[in-house]
Amino acid sequence: MDYLITAVFIFAFSIVVLSFIDLKLSVAFYIAYLILVPYLQFKIAGFPLSYNLVNTLLLAVFLYQSLIKKRYKLNYKVITPFLFLFFSLLVLSLFTWGMPWSIQFNNWRVSFMQTCILSFIVWNLAQTDKKILTYFKWGFMISIIIAGIYGLFLMQMGGMNPYTTFLSSYFGMEDMADHYIAKESRLSFSQASKIQATMVHPMTWALILCFSIITFTIFYLKTKDKKYWLLIGLVAFNILISGVRTGIAALILGITYFLIRYRKFKLILLSLIIIAALSLIIQANDDLSNLFASFTDVSGQKSTVKGSSITMRLEQLQGAIDEIKGHELPGKGFGWTRYYTSINERGHPVLLAFESLLFMVLCNSGYIGLFIWIIFFLLLFQLNRNILMKNIDIYLMDAFVIIYAAYSIGTGDYGYISFFAIFYSYLLGYLNRNQEHENYTNTTDL
Repeated sequence: MDYLITAVFIFAFSIVVLSFIDLKLSVAFYIAYLILVPYLQFKIAGFPLSYNLVNTLLLAVFLYQSLIKKRYKLNYKVITPFLFLFFSLLVLSLFTWGMPWSIQFNNWRVSFMQTCILSFIVWNLAQTDKKILTYFKWGFMISIIIAGIYGLFLMQMGGMNPYTTFLSSYFGMEDMADHYIAKESRLSFSQASKIQATMVHPMTWALILCFSIITFTIFYLKTKDKKYWLLIGLVAFNILISGVRTGIAALILGITYFLIRYRKFKLILLSLIIIAALSLIIQANDDLSNLFASFTDVSGQKSTVKGSSITMRLEQLQGAIDEIKGHELPGKGFGWTRYYTSINERGHPVLLAFESLLFMVLCNSGYIGLFIWIIFFLLLFQLNRNILMKNIDIYLMDAFVIIYAAYSIGTGDYGYISFFAIFYSYLLGYLNRNQEHENYTNTTDL
């Protein structure tokens, strides 16, 4: 399998080389890499080729082209909510004593760089050169198609994932597929209980699939190209077989919000027809019927689908409140939940792996942190309205934010905010350029 490692290395190294030749193409390759390869840690002449190195290099090249070559104008609008979130939490970390501040700062630095740098670059490139929108689109589409088809293949592998298993072994990482080999699938037509495709974890894969649904829907609405329905179908089926119920629940919430806010008769009628057809399919299949029944199973006893029940979540919420006694306002420190699990392999006795953004925020940054996160989401909704003019675009981006929030509240945030920031910045840039084009066309027609 040496050829696979060689191919992955060339893929990673090409991002570095292309950054000096064509920054837009380099970013597109990086997006594809993030979806298709779960790890990035090589050595080149003693220097580590890692996520942080690539992020720093791309930022340096971008700033050089912006400040020295004057090719791009710096625009901070899209990352303003993220800057508010991260710097507010950084200041708050100065008043916490649950862990050493040096560890807090390192956690903050890594999360900040992974979240803000690439999203900042994508947004700024989109303001000046629309080619980045095309490069990003094709890099994203091709990688999702490859990963989605591989996900279909994994249905018949009984939980095994040869690709991630080999890469995990090579890079000395834990392969999450090992946790699901012995588990039974919730669906009779799939042998795998969880599928992570080409990514590090099934929950990361399911989140990317949720983002893909909104992204392909936006592409279809702007182009009316029916090929996007095929891609939406591929993505939707992969969400179903991924084994992550939270993805389905988050999508339902996001789509429901969009339909309520947009209120177009034809769209509502079409949605009702699709819902009716899906309901018939679900009722006719015991596996699907049992799966969807688990969403309303408060006790966790009425459905045979096992997982976190609402009752269990409420107990964990109380556990989070109990955990921060004496630290209610500032919490126990930025990244404390990650720090705790790193020194307690069995997890927390009540909160387990802190599988909710709500639990993470309470433990890490207390009630002040919870307030900061609420403001962060409100700033995102406001930003949608500041940049976009058409209601359909605003409500689609609102739904995108809701899907991320609902998903993270259901599973926790294990680096998900970095993917959210990248897709959010791209979609805002894509919709903004489309409305500028429409305004220009309308003006020239007068």
